[in-house]
Amino acid sequence: MPEESPGLLALSVTSDCNLRCSYCYARGGESSASMGWVTARRAIDVMAECFDGFKIQFTGGEPLLNLGLIERAVDYLDEMGLQVPCQIQTNATLITPDVAGRLQSLKIGIGVSLDGPPSVNDRIRPFSSGRGGSTKSALNGIMALREAGIRVGATCVLSRANAGALAGLVELCSYLGNIEGIAIDFLRQAGRGDSSMQPDAAVASRGIEAAIERAEGLAQMGGSLVRFRELERMRNTVEEGRERLHHCYFDACRSVVVMPGGEAFVCPSMLRPELRLGNIEEQDFTKGLIGRMVRARRTVQDPQECRTCRDRWLCGGPCLAHCVPESNLAIECAVKMVFMRHLRSSSLIPPSTISLLKTQSSSE
Repeated sequence: MPEESPGLLALSVTSDCNLRCSYCYARGGESSASMGWVTARRAIDVMAECFDGFKIQFTGGEPLLNLGLIERAVDYLDEMGLQVPCQIQTNATLITPDVAGRLQSLKIGIGVSLDGPPSVNDRIRPFSSGRGGSTKSALNGIMALREAGIRVGATCVLSRANAGALAGLVELCSYLGNIEGIAIDFLRQAGRGDSSMQPDAAVASRGIEAAIERAEGLAQMGGSLVRFRELERMRNTVEEGRERLHHCYFDACRSVVVMPGGEAFVCPSMLRPELRLGNIEEQDFTKGLIGRMVRARRTVQDPQECRTCRDRWLCGGPCLAHCVPESNLAIECAVKMVFMRHLRSSSLIPPSTISLLKTQSSSE
């Protein structure tokens, strides 16, 4: 992302959550802190001052526990005349027809978290009350969104528990009808996530292969097509004749993550002292902000194998949270290689175009 590209404001509007997902990076529910309006408004003002354009992602915990603040933030953007795309990432269990209507009026993008078919998702994403899995409530929420005319994206955290069940997740998403695609999130050693939850790279690779095949098969039979965000990004990269220079907004020095109490970092999965930007409510927070973001990025070194990889132009590089502490990149590489193979075998992309771009990238 070039210097003039949009920034990202990730507002963690609450650390509270009604679920206790086994891997939760944010340790959702272990604290009940919620963001106040003064903090949220200040964060928006900072982004408007420091970036030519930006987008907002409302996160948590479970952000719908602080829906009133989200509505107030969107209203404030309208009052200020700011054209800011907004998205919320939710577990969907709190979405009733009334909540769906409120979300529809906000006109923001919605991402829902699903980690597999019900038998798998329930084990990974139980309610905090101990009353069992959350899948039924999440599906009711997604269907309420469907009735409100809202299409959503699904996010799946790839783990040992679900790597072999991704085809079943595709079936579920296709059946629901209003899920446009699945984003595969690689499990990180943050919060409640630890290395024991990582899948075997070969199992993860086979799981992705099976999921792609199932998505294509269902579409051929007239079912709803379920896309994969990573594959679509790669496809767009090739079709537009460019290279992916960065993995994410943090990699591009364009992200500000604000916690409920106003503490600001550059990555939600790495809340480390060296990646802290300060407190958003500090009077001089904006002074030298971009420079602090650049210095924070420099503290994280890409693995050597990523720096020399011939497919870096198409992959965009690794999730930097895998580098601090060093984690197993083999899983991310194995999954991305499946997407690359699928793209290169696709009749929609001329092989000559891919070969030309790869040759150009390798010669630079």
